[in-house]
Amino acid sequence: MSANTWKVRLALNYKRIPYRTHWLTYLETEPVVKSLGAKPTGKKPAPDNNEDWYTLPVISSLGKVVEDSEVIAEYLDAAYPDTPRLFPVGFMRGLQAAFAQLFAKEVTARTVPLLLPGVPANVDAANGAYFAESRKRWYGAPLDEWAPLGSEKRARKWEAAKEGWGTVAQVYEASGGPWLMGKEPVYADFIVVAWLACARTVILEQEFELMLQWHGGLWSRLWDASSSYRAEP
Repeated sequence: MSANTWKVRLALNYKRIPYRTHWLTYLETEPVVKSLGAKPTGKKPAPDNNEDWYTLPVISSLGKVVEDSEVIAEYLDAAYPDTPRLFPVGFMRGLQAAFAQLFAKEVTARTVPLLLPGVPANVDAANGAYFAESRKRWYGAPLDEWAPLGSEKRARKWEAAKEGWGTVAQVYEASGGPWLMGKEPVYADFIVVAWLACARTVILEQEFELMLQWHGGLWSRLWDASSSYRAEP
């Protein structure tokens, strides 16, 4: 469900690195991640910002524990040099970082209010309650008030999201596609696909289908191009 864990699954599948997935709930994540010796990836949002935040994804590879999706991607390139690279040439690292910042500003910030309210319905009751209560505490409003189904508020948020995705679409249109570099994906592509995969899980099916058709069907083509990388091994 998480976009961040999707980024790593996509990267592993693209590189054809064998792996096993250990699924964790929200309530299981912190104790299990701590037991592996992984470091926190930051602090929780206020008012819990004095607490370390232990998040997924985490991988254990070649005797090393690595956390944070982008750090994991860099590690995979270094540890498995004979596989396709996520950051193919030196200058691409900076360009991908700039793209990631653009995506976070234009897409993530506008899309999250439409996605998070759908999470509790996709997990068990205890984890759903934890997710809803923690996000209300961190962000100041109950999830069911963020973008209620059928509301004008939700329609406005979808228009804002579409505009943000449109900014990113301009970058793709300049590449000739389906990927940012043309014929082969890079890590930045998997950021985009990961958010599409997350959206598919937590919004209405008809909303997701509309998303795919935005901007001349660009996202539908990217979704189709990523199909083999989204599969579980």
